Amino acid sequence: MNDGPNISEAQALARVEDLIRSVLTGVTPTPGMDLDPTSLADHPCIPNEGNVLTGEIYVIRVYYLTGISKEHLVQEVRRIQSNWEKAGHKITNEYAFDLGKPQLSGRTGDDFRLAVDTVERDSTLQILLSVGSPCFPPDKPSPTASP
Repeated sequence: MNDGPNISEAQALARVEDLIRSVLTGVTPTPGMDLDPTSLADHPCIPNEGNVLTGEIYVIRVYYLTGISKEHLVQEVRRIQSNWEKAGHKITNEYAFDLGKPQLSGRTGDDFRLAVDTVERDSTLQILLSVGSPCFPPDKPSPTASP
């Protein structure tokens, strides 16, 4: 028995990518997006209690946003926050804006998650943006005909 949403991996990934595009609307300059290749791996779901895998998976995409100056990081993370909220989603946590290293987390009504962090990469501060899906059952391979 599974408790995950009734979505396929392709649908979850399409929603993740759509959420990423929507939160970046108006971010200037248009940032470069360096995909963190570890976000392409399989991501098994682990329940909150215990360490037994559920058999479900989730998808996530993580991007380093390049080309935004240190002086504009706070402004552009605020724009991401505004875009998320204008779309009707909730911000669940925000911190370190006053330190110039803004961080956010949020959720959609259908439990997709947003995380924004400020990280040092290649000797510069960059925004690390990730959006992940809720857990769902993996796609099942098509049954093959028996001989």
